[in-house]
Amino acid sequence: MYLITVLIRIALSAVFGVAGVTKLLDPRGTRDAVKNFGAPEPLAPALSILLPIVELAIAAGLLFTDANRISALAALLMLLLFVVAISVNLARGRTHDCHCFGQIYSRPLGWPTLMRNVIFALGAVFVLWQSDTSPRSSIIAMLVQLSRTTWLVLLGAFAGVIGLLIYLQKRQQRRANEPASAPVGLPVNSVAPPFELTAYAGGTISLTQLLDYGKPLLLIFTNPNCGPCVVLFAEVKEWQRAHCEQLTIALISFGTIKENFVNVARNRLGQVLLQQKREVAEKYGANVTPTAVVVSTDGRIASPLAAGAEEIRALLTTVLGNSNGSHGRTE
Repeated sequence: MYLITVLIRIALSAVFGVAGVTKLLDPRGTRDAVKNFGAPEPLAPALSILLPIVELAIAAGLLFTDANRISALAALLMLLLFVVAISVNLARGRTHDCHCFGQIYSRPLGWPTLMRNVIFALGAVFVLWQSDTSPRSSIIAMLVQLSRTTWLVLLGAFAGVIGLLIYLQKRQQRRANEPASAPVGLPVNSVAPPFELTAYAGGTISLTQLLDYGKPLLLIFTNPNCGPCVVLFAEVKEWQRAHCEQLTIALISFGTIKENFVNVARNRLGQVLLQQKREVAEKYGANVTPTAVVVSTDGRIASPLAAGAEEIRALLTTVLGNSNGSHGRTE
């Protein structure tokens, strides 16, 4: 039990230390992650600084002090907070990047994220349990008492952890440097494929009806479990409100009304259409989400596909600029 307690304290200290340092090195990403988890926007900057500081304090407490019970309790409370936050977001269909370890390792929320935090929490429970029966001392003092064999086991575990971190960092960098495979859309000025889909608000809506407003149409292909889409939805709501005189913006998702309910209701999105699977997206060549394309008032493809939030924002700016140049803009 003594060696297991040592290993778990070191492991938890490493987890919280790496998490704290990587969050501090990426303040913007940490701030976005805090907001995505549901923190009030005015508090996000302060929480994005406080969170990694608390994580580093827990890491130091587990490693260098004899207050292992207090440190383990703090670790357990924070991990339970993470478990609750992740569970709530998953229940609401939100799968944004967890940003758990900054730029070293960040993946969309999912059951693996939840289980990982549950396992860490169980480790904190074990340290709490052992704190009543084992001597209260710092890891340094505990390490001095270890035998040569135990030291070899400990060094092997440490080398494995370091190797894993190096591997994860290199894989993250490799993925970041890989050119994104841009979706191949329809040629500009080709006829836009017609469709008639179930409208989230009821009834059906066709491409012809969307073009009957006499404005360019921005089609945004999404899906209810797409993390980047969830982050973009708040902006789409504002776009629909602010640019309704220059542009029609419609979202084409898939699945049932129930599966899309959380995203639509939370963001009060308008013009949401539902495919059965991906039949319309495939006709337009939109093989990733979110992806957007502009259809002109005469029913022709007016832009290349824009994949990802940044490209969609740029496409919106271009369309609005063209609209202003052709018709002027009144506000």
